[in-house]
Amino acid sequence: MLDWLPQNPWLVAAPILLAAFGEYIAYRNNYKSRRAAAGAQFRAAITNALTGLYPLPAKWPANPERELQAAFPAIQAAVAQFRPFVPWWRRSAYDRAWLTYRSAYLREIDVQCYHHYIAFEGQPDPQATFKKNVGRLLGFAGAP
Repeated sequence: MLDWLPQNPWLVAAPILLAAFGEYIAYRNNYKSRRAAAGAQFRAAITNALTGLYPLPAKWPANPERELQAAFPAIQAAVAQFRPFVPWWRRSAYDRAWLTYRSAYLREIDVQCYHHYIAFEGQPDPQATFKKNVGRLLGFAGAP
């Protein structure tokens, strides 16, 4: 009954390979749409939490620490929810961007240290530093 199989194994292998390829294409398409939706949600959560401070610092206070501490829980939740959608080879850069945003001294122990966003003497433009750090974090979400 299966005498034809050794002579022409592609009659079985071709449909299996074609089905596997079709499933892979469907998976990639679904993943891309889920990642795009997660990126849009991440970008919206960050910009809503930082209203008045980002992208244009319309309401930039002399000491933005209080506003940034108030926005921290929403931003932390957004960062944690979006992390699974960051490719594994970019997660260390994503974690580094998150640490750079929330810690002036790049130490994990400093959960919220916003000294790099306060205008001290000799400090470069804190608003530009803030915009660069938030932009670096949002860069992982893709184009808006």
